[in-house]
Amino acid sequence: MKTIVDTPVWIEYFKNNPDVTPFVDQGLLAGTVFMVGPVLSELLQAVKSEKELEKLTDCIDAAPFMESRFEDWQLAGLLAYKLRKKGITIPLTDLFIAALSLNSGASLFTYDHHFDYIPEVVLRKERPEE
Repeated sequence: MKTIVDTPVWIEYFKNNPDVTPFVDQGLLAGTVFMVGPVLSELLQAVKSEKELEKLTDCIDAAPFMESRFEDWQLAGLLAYKLRKKGITIPLTDLFIAALSLNSGASLFTYDHHFDYIPEVVLRKERPEE
């Protein structure tokens, strides 16, 4: 199954967390772990050194990139609308990741609690031990 890996999971992966690394490594080898635009941007903005940038760039090249479409942006907006009517506001980046997951049939591996408000998204949320 295709899986979108969210930013907090990639961060754990780069820390070589044994609770995350095997899943991501196997997914990269099988071509089932995907990078999406919002996650890519969040990771790049957090880079602190050239060494981190190099490691991130190497990894990004290994993960297939899931392209977005008009329908993904539309669904992100509709999700935002529905949640706001309930008094819930979550970042557009997370709404867009959820829309990509829903429209592509991919699961989402995340630790972000914002996704709890979007029950249609299939999640892996096993938080690694700190």
